[in-house]
Amino acid sequence: MIVGNFVNGIVGIVGLLATIATLGTAFGLMLGILKPVDAIKRIGLVIATVIALLILPQIVIGEWMALTIWQKIGVIVLAVGALLLFGWITSRTGKGASHRNY
Repeated sequence: MIVGNFVNGIVGIVGLLATIATLGTAFGLMLGILKPVDAIKRIGLVIATVIALLILPQIVIGEWMALTIWQKIGVIVLAVGALLLFGWITSRTGKGASHRNY
């Protein structure tokens, strides 16, 4: 199944990035670049991010596959409506990208 391969690929990439981040934090701690309190915060952040990125794709893909075609159409219509409403609100409040002064 293609979805299973996609999720396994995501899991592999997230695991690799988590390993790199953990090693970078460990080297920073060993070389004295990072304080122990900051290292604990960074490790906690890495663990929380990994958990979120490993669990969320499986939940979203699993639920999407369980929906009927009419439910999928309804979800897409709601998402497009929410994006249009968000764009309308940001354009009226002046916080959109078109109102920025550089």
